[in-house]
Amino acid sequence: MDERGRVLIPLRERERLRLKPGMEFELIAEKGVLLLKPIVPKPLQVRSKRREWGAEAFLDAGEATFCG
Repeated sequence: MDERGRVLIPLRERERLRLKPGMEFELIAEKGVLLLKPIVPKPLQVRSKRREWGAEAFLDAGEATFCG
């Protein structure tokens, strides 16, 4: 640990664990041991109301879409 409190994770371990610069970690202190746990962002959920395309969606398509 350096004088600013930073700890270096060896390259081999960073590669093995697929750690990337900028990743965030949760620090857990338990029974005299520090555990770094990567914070994995939750995937975005896309809500979709299925709706069929109506004829009105293509009224202005003309030459721009069909090159004609």
